[in-house]
This record gives sequence, structure tokens and C-alpha cells, in this order.
Amino acid sequence: MRLRILPTGYVLLVGDLVAFLLFAYYGKLAHNLPVTIWGIGETLAPFLIGWIVAMFVFRTYGERAYSSWWRQLLTMLFAWTLAAPIGLLIRAWWTGVPITLIFAAVAYFVTLAFLLGWRLPFAIVHLLWKKTRHQTVH
Repeated sequence: MRLRILPTGYVLLVGDLVAFLLFAYYGKLAHNLPVTIWGIGETLAPFLIGWIVAMFVFRTYGERAYSSWWRQLLTMLFAWTLAAPIGLLIRAWWTGVPITLIFAAVAYFVTLAFLLGWRLPFAIVHLLWKKTRHQTVH
């Protein structure tokens, strides 16, 4: 199974990684924990593993995934809805700390807010760029 990623897909990937980094950074600050590269990586790793699994399942960065603004946002929503529980399970296994409903909800919705916070403007700009490009071609 090969996943071909075009430049727009790479922009999405980098933006999503920044959103995940912000989630981990904000989590450390919110819990008054030291903000270190190791600490952020430790928080981030389980969720990134879940995201990688979801990325292949939903082809999150494939051309079809961002062919329209609604498909881009829906694909991201499906991917995060799969990735979050995977990340939570890996985190619980790795740390030995059981999953609580409140943590699961906060992790899901805060990360979703970071993802949507950048993906929604990107979807609009991408749509406008495609329309402008399409008009200049014809």
C-alpha cells in the first residue's frame, strides 16, 4: 500500500505536527510540568503513533483527502477520532496511568481545536487558490 503525498499534503502534515506540538506544550503548561523536549516528546509520541495509523487508514495526506474543503475537514475528523483512542491506549500502557474520561475528552477536544484552528483557514485558502488557479488555466 503506497501513499503518494503531493506538496499540499506535506503542508498539511507540517501544520498537523505543529498542532500536535501545541497540544503537548499546552498540556505541560496547564499541568505545571516542566516544558522540555523530552517531556513534550513523551506526551506526543503515543498520539503520533495513533495519528500514523489513522493516516494510513484514511490516507489523510493523499490528494483525494484535500480535494474539497469538506473532505479535508471530514478526513481529519475521522483520522483524529481513530488516532485519539489509539494514542490514549498507548499512553495508558506506557505510563501505567489509567485513562480517565475527563482526560480522554480534554485530549480529544483540545487537540481537535488545534487541528481545526489551522485546518479550517487552510481549507478556505486552498479552496480559493484552486478556484483562482482553475480560472487562470481556462
